[in-house]
Amino acid sequence: MSEQFTVTMLGGFEVYRDGQLLDLPPSCQRLVALVALKRRAVPRSWTCRTLWPTTRPDRATARLRTTLWRLRPMGADTLMVVTPQSIALAPDVSVDWYESVDLIGQLVGHSERAHPDRDLTAELLPLLREGALLDGWTDDWNAHARATYRQLRLDALDALMGSRE
Repeated sequence: MSEQFTVTMLGGFEVYRDGQLLDLPPSCQRLVALVALKRRAVPRSWTCRTLWPTTRPDRATARLRTTLWRLRPMGADTLMVVTPQSIALAPDVSVDWYESVDLIGQLVGHSERAHPDRDLTAELLPLLREGALLDGWTDDWNAHARATYRQLRLDALDALMGSRE
């Protein structure tokens, strides 16, 4: 039986395996969040430069290996697909931010309708209530994604409020 991982990035950051919260070290949290933000495989060299910008390349590579190794004892090594060149989230990992962005896209993309679909609204509202993307994080590498999501959230709330008038 395969494990089901869930990554929550709205209102903070948590990783669950089969419904159980994993207590990931900060370096593992940062790696998972970075890879999740990209929604695709990212080069290992880019990951090293992004997470450890002031560290020599050989030391950053060693830090990445250590961070990936730290996922194993927690049973989270299958959370990621790791190749010699890249790192990605496993394809079956559920990410609340992905769901929210996709639903906002559906809502805003159909804003010409007077009233958004009730099912769409019912799915989206709890996600919007969760809060900001990576709330409380201040790293430069996630600032753009946090600002973009903040604007998407406002657009979604405007569209939902506009439909009630």
